[in-house]
Amino acid sequence: MSALRTPAEDPQWTGRRFKEPADDPRSPFERDRDRIIHSAAFHRLEHKTQVFVVSEGDFFRTRLTHSLEVAQISRGIARWLGLDQDLCEAIALAHDVGHTPFGHAGEQALNAALKEIDVAEGWNSNTHSLRVVDELENQYFDHPGINLTYATRQGIARHASIFDIPDDRFDGYPQPTLEAQVVNLADMVAYAGHDVEDAIGAGLMTVEMIETAPEMQPWRQPWEQAEQELRAYHPDGRWPGVDVQRVHAQRARRHFINATIREVHDYSLQQAQAAGLQTHDEVLYGAHPVIALQPQTMERYRGMVRFLFDHIYKHPLIARQNYKEQEVLRYLFQAFLQHRRMLPPYVQERIDPLDPQDRQTRAKEVAYYLASLTDRGAFDLYAALTDPRDRAMGHHD
Repeated sequence: MSALRTPAEDPQWTGRRFKEPADDPRSPFERDRDRIIHSAAFHRLEHKTQVFVVSEGDFFRTRLTHSLEVAQISRGIARWLGLDQDLCEAIALAHDVGHTPFGHAGEQALNAALKEIDVAEGWNSNTHSLRVVDELENQYFDHPGINLTYATRQGIARHASIFDIPDDRFDGYPQPTLEAQVVNLADMVAYAGHDVEDAIGAGLMTVEMIETAPEMQPWRQPWEQAEQELRAYHPDGRWPGVDVQRVHAQRARRHFINATIREVHDYSLQQAQAAGLQTHDEVLYGAHPVIALQPQTMERYRGMVRFLFDHIYKHPLIARQNYKEQEVLRYLFQAFLQHRRMLPPYVQERIDPLDPQDRQTRAKEVAYYLASLTDRGAFDLYAALTDPRDRAMGHHD
């Protein structure tokens, strides 16, 4: 499939919005990756929720560790298929930089808040991720944003998952690049692996669920494979001084990822060959993505995700956590919309020139600011505004 890869020297895909010197020894996509890693928005992902709010424990995934795992899986698939690993990594590392605090609960809160004041498009984290790298994340004095290549920006805007709606207004291609397709699939593989592992660690998912629930079939064989490894070295299933269940879950996740990547490789090559794809443009104008799992496998994965929704994402513990988080963001949204002088000066400077009657645009600016907060930052701001004992300087941007 290497003949179909995005040409690293093609100006259409390596072009940037603002002209730059051409003397950098790194490839265009390496430069994108490095800029993303050094961005404040990427650093904040360390303190943003994946499923379990960051304050619930030190060993649960955050948006940062999720992004790193997506990048690692993406590079592995790209390497095997002969695609551009650096482009895959750049898209993967940036795909969540526009996410709100509190994970998808935060998205839902901002989406509802914006629609209540007639912002028709509501909240789209893909659109905002692109806005972050194009406008809000500033590392240069001569232009806004971090000036990423067209290919990386397309991958961010066109990110697709069960949680993320692609922003198809970015371009007119029916399909994104092969590298963006790799990241879309790697994102699902990552969360379908680590969310189960974290749920086991949190006690929300039991071994019995994995072993008996029909929907958990994609995890069953990896779990049994890990069980066989355990028994080979520890016949009684015990390993003194070690949390055996944690290691068991880690090994099962490893086998789950490995099996999935192997099928992605084999089936994607079959699709490309069957369609007779010869050029990158043929991929872009295709009727469906080339990078994929077999339909029956994909349906089993969708069933597993539905099971995770019912038993993990909607678990009473998570539901209570989400309710609290959404109340915090709703309160902050209304407070800052009504009293913009409480916002940081640089946010006020974006709002002040706006027409006071244009409440929708002003609300968007408030939403952009709230999306930039970490979980802790949002909780601190809420405490500063509601707890009379809290210090006014208790939160720093």
